[in-house]
Amino acid sequence: MDRNALIAVVAGVCMSAAVVAAIDKRSIRAPPSGRSTFSNTTFEQAMDAKQTDWFHKKLRCDKKSFLRIYKVLHAAWGRKPGANSKTKLIKRIALTMIYLSQGGTMDQAASTLGISRPRAVVYINEMLDVLKKLASRYIAMPTPDELPAIEAGFEAKAGFPDVIGAVDGTLVAIPRPRDFEGWYCRKGFPAVNVQAVVDDRGYFRSISIRAGSNNDQSLWNGSGIKKRISSCVPPGKHLLTDAGYKIWGHLLTPFPEVDAVGDNRLRLYNWIHSRTRITVECAFGRLKNRFRLLLGKLEQKTSGRICKVILGCIVLHNLLILVKDPVNVNGTDPLLVEERPAIDEDFNDLERPLSNMQGLAKREDLADAFLGSA
Repeated sequence: MDRNALIAVVAGVCMSAAVVAAIDKRSIRAPPSGRSTFSNTTFEQAMDAKQTDWFHKKLRCDKKSFLRIYKVLHAAWGRKPGANSKTKLIKRIALTMIYLSQGGTMDQAASTLGISRPRAVVYINEMLDVLKKLASRYIAMPTPDELPAIEAGFEAKAGFPDVIGAVDGTLVAIPRPRDFEGWYCRKGFPAVNVQAVVDDRGYFRSISIRAGSNNDQSLWNGSGIKKRISSCVPPGKHLLTDAGYKIWGHLLTPFPEVDAVGDNRLRLYNWIHSRTRITVECAFGRLKNRFRLLLGKLEQKTSGRICKVILGCIVLHNLLILVKDPVNVNGTDPLLVEERPAIDEDFNDLERPLSNMQGLAKREDLADAFLGSA
């Protein structure tokens, strides 16, 4: 073969190779960027990485917040895993937070971290026990020293004075119990009704969990805070709640809509009341959108385990407020109470007539004050 023919053959081969490369692009693929993807990042890699996206996606919180919560739980943990344990305590805590945050099953959470399902069940239940132990420390009504800041926080929202908490309830779906009577809520599915008092930050101060058939007022009547209301709400202060409750001196409700429609004074009071009380609805929205397990039906089948899951989510929610976690988890709660059934009277409350009249008088005075300052 002469020199010109050889050059022609080589040129043809090179051109063919270039065409093939242009078609499948494999030979010109860009080098790896160094950024990890969520699907193939392990917990250990996420801990070593500078980026915190994995924590935002999987745990619904910032990496620094997770590490601060780990320190709290590490201190509260009783018998810690040994040095030779296959799964370190920090990974067990991450496992539980993934389970609560992703809204899936224990199997899915275990698969995310490469842990067997039987071990994952043990680790998750261990952490829920620790969170339950911490509940009395991190879910508590305000101390006298905390009240001024809480009152100022509520008043800054719309001008409603002397408020130390907002009250509401939400539903959490559960599997159909074997003894199902009383567990079905007004929406027609088995559930528990979770009632809470929150402060101006959406920090949960008190909770009560009962069967789904309980309405707001009956849940309030049986709650621990109702039984010790005089020690929880100082004279002259009050909680705000919606029309599903009866008005008391310590528990202020809006005016009935039928009365407020044609009355500017009552309508203004209701608007200011709503702007302030909505704090509790936002708190439930953030709770459920951070711990998305609560948006679906829980897989736990006993009331004790169901309560532990809900309690664990609320303790973690409060801890993340305390550490000022920056991740935005705002959202709505589709199961907040909307329909207002007839109010259940508590005939065992000896102060009922007097407290009711005090609440009515206080509401009228506030309505006058709001209109006067408008």
